[in-house]
Order: sequence, then structure tokens, then C-alpha cells
Amino acid sequence: MRPVIEKKKFELRHIIYIIMISICVIAIGIGVYMQFFKDEKLGVIFGITREKEDVELKALQDDFIVQFTNDIEIANEYSGNVVKIKENENLIINGFTKQEQSDKYSVDIKIPYFNVKEEEAIKLNQKIKSIFEEKSKSVMTSTSNDNIIYNVKYKAYLNNNILSLIILSELKEGSTNQRVSIKTYNYNLSEKREATINDIVSIKGIDEKQANDSIKSTIDGSQAENIKLRDLGYPIDVRDSNSSEYKLENAKNYYMGTKGYLFIIYPYGNKELTSEMDIVIIR
Repeated sequence: MRPVIEKKKFELRHIIYIIMISICVIAIGIGVYMQFFKDEKLGVIFGITREKEDVELKALQDDFIVQFTNDIEIANEYSGNVVKIKENENLIINGFTKQEQSDKYSVDIKIPYFNVKEEEAIKLNQKIKSIFEEKSKSVMTSTSNDNIIYNVKYKAYLNNNILSLIILSELKEGSTNQRVSIKTYNYNLSEKREATINDIVSIKGIDEKQANDSIKSTIDGSQAENIKLRDLGYPIDVRDSNSSEYKLENAKNYYMGTKGYLFIIYPYGNKELTSEMDIVIIR
């Protein structure tokens, strides 16, 4: 009987070896496959389809304006030390608040500032003040007979060491079109300086080519109707998605938002009397 028992042990041992080797081979194969096709197949492997991803991003685009609730959303706390301007308050504070209505104007203003007592953060606060606080005061002292409506609101996000602040302003003067402007400010808490688009790209490991493809796709998609009208002979301006303005490295309004996603905003109201904007979201 002993030879039979040893034979069974031998067979069992080899079966276990075969199973372990098979698992390793499969794992290596998946790793190599995902390295080259991760964007197409990663979601499928974990039960997340491209359709679900698209629905999520579309919802974030549609709800973009809803996010401005004048507070900070903390995805991941920053573990380092921060010297604050106001010690017992959040990293973002209300610096100028005004809600008032008269015969000439109506304002609802909440202007935020970085609660960080560092030179670069203070410089960003000065930029915010020169744009939004000064405009608020000019509206309330205007001698124009046009009824002016001016609203300012914000949202902030903290993702580890990146503190992002997004400020939206709505301006309507008399019968002119409403103008919606958006400015973003990003601060690197650990390095005590303004965070660049390259910082976020590096942190997230974003593939620049894929990001540029996403930007181009979004711009082309938003211009689809204008392209049709132009091709029919109507004098319609169509945004050129090949313009250097739409290259990732040239993005001027960007931030790390919900779930740490990179948001790139093209707010045309920053320069024109319009509420139009394009929103690119990169996971």
C-alpha cells in the first residue's frame, strides 16, 4: 500500500504546482494585456463598462453648475503642516460676502480665499481680490441706469496635497446676454506653491495623448451642430479643436475635483458675453 499512497501524494503535489503556475501565467498575461489596453479593458475586468463610465462623466458635466455650494469637499486629508491665516477655520474661507438689492443692482456674493499663510497662496488671494472683490464693489457703486445682477459662488476640493478652488461669477447688465465666468486656482500644500497642470498630470499618471484626444473629442462634440450649419452655408463660427488653445499643456482653467478627476474648463464667458463653456473630465 505504501507505493500507492506515495503516488497519490506525488500526483496531488504536481496538481497543486500546475494550478499555481497557471494562476501566475494568467496574472502575468492580464498584467501585460492591461499595460497596452488598460483604457479599453480595465473597466470590463472589474465589471465597469465604458457605457457606465460615459454616463458618470456625462452626469458630472450636466451637474457642473450645481457643484458651486460655497464649501470645500475633502476627498483625502492633507497630512502635512499648514500655517493658516485663521487658525481654527478651514483651508478655504469666505473673505468677502454680500447679499444686497437696490433699484440699480442685485448682488449675491461669496468670495473665497486660501486660508494659507504662505507667500504664493497670498499672491493667489490677491488675484482673486483684484478680479472678484473689485468687480463686486464697482457693481454696487455703478451709476448706470441698467439693472445689474452679479452673483459669485465657489467650490473647493482637497485631494491629498492639492487644494483646488473654482470661482464662478454670473453677470447680467440690462438687456445684454448673461456672462458666466469661471476661474480656477490650484495650490500645492506640500511644496507651498501654485499647482500647475503638469503637477496634476504627473500625480494622476495621465497619458497626454489620450488627454488631448479627449479634449478634441469634447470640443468637436459641442460644435457638431455649428459644423452642420456652417457646411450648409450659414455664417457660423466654429471652434477649431486643433488650436493650441485646446492642448493639455495650455489649459488655463483646471482643477482636481470629485474623486480626484481632472476637470479642464473652457469658459467662453471669460472673454465674451456668453454662458457657453466646454467641460472635459479625465478620470
